[in-house]
Amino acid sequence: MTDVTEHGLRNADVLALQMDALYKGAPAAVLSIFGAAFGSIAYWSPENRTMLIVWLACISTVALFHLATALLRHWGLPKSWSPVAWSHLVKGIYIAAGLSWGIGGAILLQHGDEHQALVICCLAMGAVSVTFPVIVYTPAYCLFQTPIFLSFTYGLAISNLEYGMLLSVAAALLSMVLLIIAYSMGGQMVLALRLSQENRLLVEQLAERGMALEAVNRDLTVQTLTDPLTGLANRRQLMGFMRRATGRCALLIVDVDHFKSYNDTFGHGDGDICLVLVAEALQRSVQEANDLVARQGGEEFAIVLTDLGEDRAFDVAELIRSNVQALYPTNPRKVHRQITVSIGFAYRDAELHKTTADLMAEADAALYEAKNSGRNRVSMLTDRRNLATG
Repeated sequence: MTDVTEHGLRNADVLALQMDALYKGAPAAVLSIFGAAFGSIAYWSPENRTMLIVWLACISTVALFHLATALLRHWGLPKSWSPVAWSHLVKGIYIAAGLSWGIGGAILLQHGDEHQALVICCLAMGAVSVTFPVIVYTPAYCLFQTPIFLSFTYGLAISNLEYGMLLSVAAALLSMVLLIIAYSMGGQMVLALRLSQENRLLVEQLAERGMALEAVNRDLTVQTLTDPLTGLANRRQLMGFMRRATGRCALLIVDVDHFKSYNDTFGHGDGDICLVLVAEALQRSVQEANDLVARQGGEEFAIVLTDLGEDRAFDVAELIRSNVQALYPTNPRKVHRQITVSIGFAYRDAELHKTTADLMAEADAALYEAKNSGRNRVSMLTDRRNLATG
């Protein structure tokens, strides 16, 4: 989208807005038919019949054509038409309407008395007044009202009506005044349209930029709280999760056994693949909605299990160890040798007797014990459980 704050709206865009605003008043064209009908009734006589029928037919044809073009524009037809093409059509419609009213009215002024003249003058003024909103596109309004006033100026001047010449001068003056008003107010209306559209475009741009900013913020949040290799939570997210955790929970520190030698033997690329597979095994072993799996760095992971009893949490830890051990048999093309993990287990009961720092220290100590006891096992600092699996 073009930045409206730098370039504003193009003239074609403004012209399109003018056409939209102008065509919203198209249904008022029906009033022309009723006005011509009232005038025909006021002047009706056998001598005037043909003239009145022709005049009514001309005004009705222009009005109905105007309504038909409004429907076409509403349906988006013709699709190839530009705002300039529509403006040419509009100018043609309004000058045809102005000539129909002006010439017809001037002729009728020669065939009636003062009372009938009053009727046709009032109807003509009503037509000019009703179409005043058309000043949103000033050329169309001027092409409508100018033929009417010029024709009535001439018709009144040559009529036999009392004060006909005075009324003729008044019509000419009124035409000039309306032209001045039309150009002045029309310019203000176009400016209002332009500002309204530019404001709308600015709001859309701000909304788009707001959504883009939200997306960037989400990406930054992910980068800040996520490990880029495994997609797991990082240490920052882990610590925040543990601070928010209430009630009973277990902390597991998971370390891949002999991972340095794996990296040295197969290279860091294959080492990264191994870490990703370990991370997936850890994630599969827990309840994603309640628990958190994080990578602390290198080959060390941390898992927080929430709302589980100590026995059930220890069973999950053992499941994690077992699932990692199964990676080599199930992924021989990605894992090049047997992979095992040592897990340090720490538990906090619902009475919150241990702080986050206490849990971390206890789990680290339990991990140290698991490694010293032969690795590939889950250890805790009490003597109640120390599951070795050879």
